[in-house]
Amino acid sequence: GMRGSHAGSFEVAHQLQKGRRWLADEVDDSGEHYDLVVVGGGLSGLSAAWFYRQAMPGARILILDNHDDFGGHAKRNEFWHGDRMLLSHGGTINMQNFNWYGEPAQKLIRSLGIDPYRYSEFVDQDLYRSLGLRNGIFFAEETFGTDRLVAGTGEPGWREFLAKTPLSETAREEIARLYESEVDYLAGLDRDQKRERLRSMSYQDFLREYAGMGPEALLFMKSDSYWAIDIDALPAWVALWDGAPGTRALGFEDRPEESVYFRFPDGNASIARLLVRSMIPAVAHGSTMEDVVTAQFDYSRLDDPGSATRIRLNSTVVDVRHIGPAQEAQRVRITYVQDCRARSVSAGRTVLACYNSIIPHLCETLPE
Repeated sequence: GMRGSHAGSFEVAHQLQKGRRWLADEVDDSGEHYDLVVVGGGLSGLSAAWFYRQAMPGARILILDNHDDFGGHAKRNEFWHGDRMLLSHGGTINMQNFNWYGEPAQKLIRSLGIDPYRYSEFVDQDLYRSLGLRNGIFFAEETFGTDRLVAGTGEPGWREFLAKTPLSETAREEIARLYESEVDYLAGLDRDQKRERLRSMSYQDFLREYAGMGPEALLFMKSDSYWAIDIDALPAWVALWDGAPGTRALGFEDRPEESVYFRFPDGNASIARLLVRSMIPAVAHGSTMEDVVTAQFDYSRLDDPGSATRIRLNSTVVDVRHIGPAQEAQRVRITYVQDCRARSVSAGRTVLACYNSIIPHLCETLPE
């Protein structure tokens, strides 16, 4: 049930990328006109439609997406075991720090009825400890020469923990020093210089060039990353604000107000569902952030002609252009392919909220 770029969602776009173009006599003019057409039904596209509705009440909006579901990367995953549904995220999982959101994003989240400060009501922070579980690190033979699981990361202290690992004495000492010592590895630079230096390098380069970590110790640090990217792709500036080892004594203690983490059982899919329900109320019952999780969505109501906002799935946009000279045009024509048929709609405005690499192919009039 994982819904990524499933069969049927990418073939038309691949034709477009390979040079296929739909000529005028291949396109059916639907006669539909909207105030706004949004290309892409992920969180960006749904939010664009939501903000436009706030500014222009009563506006007619069409959202086009090539997938069979809305939400983009904010996918929901449902597993059925007998008559019981087990729910999880199938894509993006959480709001990492609500206090870092800009004012418009915070307004949107609050307007949807989401209160990130209530997260503790819905999660058992002691679940793993109550089951006798704790963190650990697995050292794989391919990297460290032997398969070994060492439980209790950093317990009772880093030197005791590292003594159980297959690491060399040199690597153990480098890692212990990084975790246990409060060292300003950028001493001699002022705050602005430190900021620019950290922004211009990866966390891996910071550890190697300034914290003096060797190749073996760096392999260990790679195993401790939870960003789903390697530390050679993690900016040192981001690592600093995440409190990564080696950054705590750099003189940036004035962090923003407390971190506020929040996630739904299905990850950010519930944010997408709340956005859709707020714009198309007939799609599902309910009105709160709690009831949206189990609400049954009627997908037949997404593209209801009687709704001011409509979502049209399985529709791959292939062309976006002004009607008439760009400097004088009052309308935009959007062509999409659905069920192997090309159709067009017109709009007063359009927002391209789709994956950036497809935009040059579907809107060729954009400057380089």
